[in-house]
Amino acid sequence: MPIAVKPITKDVEIVTDLQLMSDIIDLSNRINSQDKPDKQDKERLAGMVKDLDNSTLVLTLRGLPSSPWNAIVIDHTQVKGDRAVKDLQGMVADAVPRILVKARYKDGQELDLGGEDLAGLTGSLTDIQVADLIQTIQTLNTPIDALPKAVRDLIG
Repeated sequence: MPIAVKPITKDVEIVTDLQLMSDIIDLSNRINSQDKPDKQDKERLAGMVKDLDNSTLVLTLRGLPSSPWNAIVIDHTQVKGDRAVKDLQGMVADAVPRILVKARYKDGQELDLGGEDLAGLTGSLTDIQVADLIQTIQTLNTPIDALPKAVRDLIG
């Protein structure tokens, strides 16, 4: 059996219906402000949360080897004056197709997400969604490569 480094994987949730999420937050705030929460409001909230889960994507991502990841970073970094400016949206658009293991909805329904569908998704992400994705991608591509001493101390 060949020896190889097994990269880490992480799941990232992407809410695709931000209007529904905003409506859920508004309704939950209203319920929380009531002395005695209205049963109909709570039932409506439960249905809305279920609908949100049914439209929320879960992407399983896996880290890249060093060279491909470094190439993506270099391709999307420009030096402006005395600082480096990274195009995070471009990094996400280039990295996700290469690191996507599988896609599904939060309710478990598998999804074939590739090509134009994936490009459309990455192009429609909000700034905070891009930030969350890039943070996960960077974690996957710069994992801890040694067990911290504190972990060994825990087991004696």
